[in-house]
Amino acid sequence: MASKQPVHGGSAQTKEFDVDLVAEGIRSSRGYRGPYYALAVVSVDANGSLRIEIEAANQYDWQLDARIIGGSLDISRIFCEGDSVHGADVPDWVERVAGVVGERLEGDR
Repeated sequence: MASKQPVHGGSAQTKEFDVDLVAEGIRSSRGYRGPYYALAVVSVDANGSLRIEIEAANQYDWQLDARIIGGSLDISRIFCEGDSVHGADVPDWVERVAGVVGERLEGDR
């Protein structure tokens, strides 16, 4: 999975996270329609800016620009397949995967 735009340049650090959505409790009681597994690739630049790229089988690819502020993930921009998306249009599973990634990043500090 590659970023649509080189947000962080050559000095960025990259980490990959495998997220088992079922094990993380990411499913709805009304019949789950999202993926069961996702790969998140996080690039962190020297200023602490994050680019989180989320990929799952049979789903669109999502890219989130974010920062960790006060122990929480603060998402500033969201892209789906390279197009800007409003937060209200983001599927619940994408937000929850981003939350898991934020928790794991915060745990690594």
